[in-house]
Amino acid sequence: MNTKTMEGLAGAATSVRLTAVPMNAFREAQRKGNTDGMDRAMGYASGLMEQAGEYQDKTRAGMKLEAEEAKKEEKIAQEKLLEKRKAEKEAQEKRIQESRAEGSRSPVDSVEISEEGREYVERTGGTGASAVSGSGEIPAGMEAAASGAAMTGTVKAAPEAAMTGQ
Repeated sequence: MNTKTMEGLAGAATSVRLTAVPMNAFREAQRKGNTDGMDRAMGYASGLMEQAGEYQDKTRAGMKLEAEEAKKEEKIAQEKLLEKRKAEKEAQEKRIQESRAEGSRSPVDSVEISEEGREYVERTGGTGASAVSGSGEIPAGMEAAASGAAMTGTVKAAPEAAMTGQ
């Protein structure tokens, strides 16, 4: 918070609070019928209210400065973000060009076959892999290995006995 804003808010609040004293004096003078006392009390009260208005103007000026500073900071932050994104984009384009220049030497995704999968391949002689990828069915003995993997292909309905809980 800007110092002008804090000073303005504090000053205005204090001035308004202080008007209670001359207003009480005004009411007391009015009750007694003392017009001189009433005039003096109203003079003090109006002076304090004018002072509160001046502090209010100071608060507005401080808030305007805060808004301008916030806009400048936001603009600087946006410029930094744009520079960062531009640098990231350039780095990414450089990586893409390098990978294109390397051609087939670029790394390829790899798959790690579980121990259960290796055992299955040894038992079946390596014919099970094509059956799994083509039909979406899990060959016998591979249920445990495929339980955590996402399979693609057709979905078959469960046997009637399994659905009824028998």
